[in-house]
Amino acid sequence: MPGHPLNPEAGSTPVPDDPREVAAALRAGELSLGYAPYYGFRYGERGRRFTGSDSAFLVTLSTHTRPVVERQIRWLAGLLANRGMPSVLLEQHLRVLHRTLCRAIPRRAASYERLLEAAELLREVRRAHLPDEVCRAIARSFARDAGLPPTRLALGTGWLLAGAVADERSGVRSAVDSVASWFTDPELFPPAFVAAVHRALAEARAAARPGPALR
Repeated sequence: MPGHPLNPEAGSTPVPDDPREVAAALRAGELSLGYAPYYGFRYGERGRRFTGSDSAFLVTLSTHTRPVVERQIRWLAGLLANRGMPSVLLEQHLRVLHRTLCRAIPRRAASYERLLEAAELLREVRRAHLPDEVCRAIARSFARDAGLPPTRLALGTGWLLAGAVADERSGVRSAVDSVASWFTDPELFPPAFVAAVHRALAEARAAARPGPALR
């Protein structure tokens, strides 16, 4: 039985039949890796391979009904969040993937709207627990407390921490622990950074409110 064409560890995960969609999925994956350096810092080459195969799988969802897509997205978002990738990252990637596909094959744009709808679902769940303005404030506080300039990387880390708390509040039990275990590793980060991570998580947990479940 032939292996997965993009990632030998992806098993029987579906891949689009159209090579243009495969190329767009891989392109979107590379863009998302650039937008969120956390992937590369933490997961390295293995993370790059799974980004490609997961991206290709997401393309195949565009041919399904909305309930099927939502069910699959909720499952994947919970799976990834438990493994250290907050759902805000999947939300962002779905938007990048939608845009990339529409540019590559404009006549299928209506079908690709399913991916944008999935991104909106994740955003709605996240915002129900932590509104954007709260996440922005946490991101700014994190950068300041860590002694970092408010760069996209520093603020993005704060957003990831807030997003992990939103996932935790939505029912993903290991969402925070799986992120914090890496960001608080003293072998990787200095004490001020680690302390800022703990403060950001505490701030987000204090601000988070009840809302819909992700899983």
